[in-house]
Amino acid sequence: MGKMVVHFEELTPALQADAGGKGSMLAWMYQHKYPVPEGIVVLTSAFQDGELHVQAWSAVQVYVKRMRSHHGEVAFAVRSSALSEDSAQASYAGEFETVLNVTTDEQIREAIRRVYDSKSSERVEAYSAVKGMEQAHEIAVVIQIMVRSELSGVLFTADPITGSYAAMVGNYVHGLGEQLVSGEANALSFVLQRPKGRYEGPDECKRHASKLYRLASKLEEELGSPQDIEWAVAEGKLYILQTRPITTLVLGNLDTYEWNETNSGDFLWTNTNIGEATPDVMTPLT
Repeated sequence: MGKMVVHFEELTPALQADAGGKGSMLAWMYQHKYPVPEGIVVLTSAFQDGELHVQAWSAVQVYVKRMRSHHGEVAFAVRSSALSEDSAQASYAGEFETVLNVTTDEQIREAIRRVYDSKSSERVEAYSAVKGMEQAHEIAVVIQIMVRSELSGVLFTADPITGSYAAMVGNYVHGLGEQLVSGEANALSFVLQRPKGRYEGPDECKRHASKLYRLASKLEEELGSPQDIEWAVAEGKLYILQTRPITTLVLGNLDTYEWNETNSGDFLWTNTNIGEATPDVMTPLT
């Protein structure tokens, strides 16, 4: 029987297919020395007939004990990592269950069950239907050292509404990021202007802006697309909690063959009045 539970540093490309979008990306960032909290992935193969395999649970306990020995008495965040999650087609952000402040082994086991069972929730089925995707989801589970954040936020490396690349735009709240996702707290906004990341926003976030801009730029470059990044600050340290492609940057409609490249850069293609303004044949560089 193959591996059913792996540490972030152990996740190989061959195992990514069973680790889901979130688990694979967290492991990749951890291996590439991004400031990601330590964690493990319970692979899809760890579940049989909807139940966690006995050997998988034993492996979870071993890894959790090891993380406690490294970090002391810590709490864990137990998060979903569905195979369809955090893809370029659909983020499923906030659709599956997340369980925070988990401390004991028994709580961890119960949290794994809750996260796994959320794949059949009504909100996941509704989101899948809207996206035109399969409603049956294979799901892995991430167990990660929980960051007790003073600031939690998201950063888009391109404007998700206009598609502009002129600046990165973000929001943050005080405390845990769940308040931002759920809308429980009013978010504060900030902007990081390209090309150097000039910060515009509340003073309390300014000290972290330069590092956040560098990390976001590096992720965007290495992953090859604009990113939707979750981040947090705890005890003065900046952490990256997740990154995924921005799913709202759509260039065209393949059904109607309408195409708009405006979202791929800070420009607009138009033929308005071009016939009247330039009636003659145009040569290159005219």
